[in-house]
Amino acid sequence: MQTVFNKAKVKSWIKKAQKSSLFGYGHGYITDSYVLLKEEPHMHPTILEVFGTLKPECRYTAEQFQRLVDLPYRPIKVIDSKLELVLEPKRRFRIFYNPKTGEKLFINCVYFDLFNDLETHKYYTNETMSMLWVIRDNEVVGVIAPYRLEEGLSHVSFKVEEEREQV
Repeated sequence: MQTVFNKAKVKSWIKKAQKSSLFGYGHGYITDSYVLLKEEPHMHPTILEVFGTLKPECRYTAEQFQRLVDLPYRPIKVIDSKLELVLEPKRRFRIFYNPKTGEKLFINCVYFDLFNDLETHKYYTNETMSMLWVIRDNEVVGVIAPYRLEEGLSHVSFKVEEEREQV
């Protein structure tokens, strides 16, 4: 089976994230509180190197992880515009949008770059657009917290789907 995540980038991210007190690993997931990724076997050598064990103490309960990976009651499918906003050389954001409202969602490319084969993924958010769920093969493989821009990038807009009346 092909990996969902880019092995080299995930390895580097784990090593950087481990320095943060927000980093957590356990119950089949790995997180730095901005992104939650489903564990894959290729992550194990790096986790072993960083922690010295494959069973480090997990600050979070299995229920907390499960609440985060569960899709909301009415998930909203969002579209990857494939556009990036570059504020500074090291601050890049991928732009997603709700096709019904045109509302934009900005995801830090540091997290988005962790995924392989982006065309095979589907993306969902909730009504408040406070999370982005990444789905592959009908399974949540990642959850990412979006970045809120002060100005909202008002000069960029997306075509909104028209509602069709049901007869």
